[in-house]
Amino acid sequence: MKPEDEAFLTDVHRNLDKQAIGPQSPFFVHLEELPGEVLGLDPVPMLATRVRRATPGSMFFLTGLRGSGKSSQLLRFKQHLERDGFPVLMVDAEDYLNLRRPIGVTDMLFFLVGAISDQAVAYDLIGKSDAAESYGWSRLREWLARFRVETAEVGVKLPPVEGKLGLRAELRDNPSFVEQLRGFLDGRVAELVAQAHAVVEDMVEQMRARWDRGEWKDLVVIVDSLDHNRATEATTFLEVRRALVNLFDLDRSKLALPRCRTVFTLPSLVTATETGVVRRVTNVKVMDHSGQPSWAGIDALVEVLRKRIPHRDLHRIFPDDESVSQLAELSGGNLRMLLQLAMEVITQAETLPVDKATIRSAIGEVRNSLLPLSDDEQARLRRVAMNHRLPLDSPERWEPVAELLDRRLVLGYRNGDLWYDVHPLLADEIKTAPEAAPGTETDP
Repeated sequence: MKPEDEAFLTDVHRNLDKQAIGPQSPFFVHLEELPGEVLGLDPVPMLATRVRRATPGSMFFLTGLRGSGKSSQLLRFKQHLERDGFPVLMVDAEDYLNLRRPIGVTDMLFFLVGAISDQAVAYDLIGKSDAAESYGWSRLREWLARFRVETAEVGVKLPPVEGKLGLRAELRDNPSFVEQLRGFLDGRVAELVAQAHAVVEDMVEQMRARWDRGEWKDLVVIVDSLDHNRATEATTFLEVRRALVNLFDLDRSKLALPRCRTVFTLPSLVTATETGVVRRVTNVKVMDHSGQPSWAGIDALVEVLRKRIPHRDLHRIFPDDESVSQLAELSGGNLRMLLQLAMEVITQAETLPVDKATIRSAIGEVRNSLLPLSDDEQARLRRVAMNHRLPLDSPERWEPVAELLDRRLVLGYRNGDLWYDVHPLLADEIKTAPEAAPGTETDP
């Protein structure tokens, strides 16, 4: 390969590798502005309207399937609110919590206080201190130590004050510490709630005093990545799911932060009736119910790819428009899968533009990443293809359905009603699948 082509593909690789991008990025495509309503109802302005009109302490939820662009939409949502004059902090739960285990109200409150504090410092809304930890963590540590002495308890190992990350690191990386913390505060959650709310209120007052960008409005806190909360061998799917439902149903009032409006991302199978989920991000519609191409969606995804290529030069990589449209259609409208397909093409490229054989090989490689399928999975996928609904046999049988969604074997779309289809890369795999036993299909 020519050196200039190798340098070009290196730039393309780096551009494709950037996934969660916001409106300020040169790679961002405003899909909601393109013709054909390729995403269905735009969730961002509606969610922003709800937040603007809400009272302090309100909570809102955004859900959607993996790779559908939730994080990018949250960045767009953040920009909407900032234009309206709201102070907005965006925190990533994955930086603070072990999302491979069930989340309890104790660890959630510690996370919210500490993460808000860290981000407030990063956004220069709270001044830095000489302490190893930011203000919120220090207040929690002092309270916990004082509370421990007052009650003569010895069950909790407090991290050393001089530790660089301290409580934050223990919360994320030390499951035994989290269990000890929960046990230590068992029966005393009301006192923790009062302390956490007091610390948040103090921080908000510090931010308000420091605010110099017009009239102060309530702080908006966006909590990303809770949709990554999934079971491992050590936990069951129902344990993890039930813990999230309990957090935002039974413990909802405990998480209602004073002088804040909070937006959480949730897995798609934590349903609206249980949590009050407000809005959903779906995949770009690249096909209709009958499997016919939806060209508005395909064209939208071609534009997504074009933005990632230096000088928008798609034809330097692909031999013709048909090849690019084929990748867009076979992505199923899933943005992450689209980037994965394009990445595989440039990985296998030996010359530019690539030939059709390279594109076929790249498609086959990405298809293989979705395989193998068990007989049960084939049967469920066949039911999805026939009914365009999730193959849920009973309310307690979410786990196999979650597996289909997490692996992107099933994709969700919205044009009016929410509907589902099998990933187009698997169309040939399910043609010979045995007929599934009848069951009740229910949307999450």
